Amino acid sequence: MQEASAEPARFMRLSDLTDIKAGRLPTLAVGQSPNVARALTIEVGDLVIGARGAVTDVCVAEPYLEGVFISLDLYLVRPNRSYVDPHYLAAFLELPTTQALLSGGKQGTGLARLAKEALAKMKVPLPPMPQQRLIACLAQSYEQETRLLKQLADIKTFFGREAITRAIRAAGIDTDYTGSAK
Repeated sequence: MQEASAEPARFMRLSDLTDIKAGRLPTLAVGQSPNVARALTIEVGDLVIGARGAVTDVCVAEPYLEGVFISLDLYLVRPNRSYVDPHYLAAFLELPTTQALLSGGKQGTGLARLAKEALAKMKVPLPPMPQQRLIACLAQSYEQETRLLKQLADIKTFFGREAITRAIRAAGIDTDYTGSAK
């Protein structure tokens, strides 16, 4: 068994994984360190995989997650980096065909859970390491572009609404929050 630390432990939950996928920093839970030997902490380059939900979210751990424990709704995968690039593995797991396979491995009603065995039995094609790194970089580029386009769309929506508000005010019509003209 691990020694319980006097310092509070940080925990990553499924909602934190959702935040990371959306490009936001997660608000990690804080609590007492687990007192079991199998409670591993996240290391940089580990994969954190969502066990529940319609989509199986995946992220590669960055330095700010180092030393964090995972909750029961997440799986921690520590790839052997001499054989597989973590970002390549994440890109493979996020492919639509792989997501469909993972969805088929989910069990239960309501919020179905991905069985650990379904994840463990998955066959991952392993091209040579230089190709894995190129594929990983390509996937990261598309992911970054998607986040930037989403941010741009949000900014465009904000400024569009602001322009409409100013146009209404310039027309001399003042409305209260109930929609009644004054």
